[in-house]
Amino acid sequence: MAQLGEETSWDDVPDDPHPEKHLGYEMEELTVIESATDSKYIFLPADESQLGEEEFIVVGKRALCELKQ
Repeated sequence: MAQLGEETSWDDVPDDPHPEKHLGYEMEELTVIESATDSKYIFLPADESQLGEEEFIVVGKRALCELKQ
């Protein structure tokens, strides 16, 4: 299956798509920082040159789970 793009419809993507094969995402190393005050975590690109205004994630502890590659 081709990556999702202008020619591909969401209807053609599997219910459980592979992030790279079906959606075009690339795996990147992340730096994880735990807040000392409110049990939240911040995920940042490991390569600081990739950090822009929207390249971060903030989540609470309940949203985390360990994934093994």
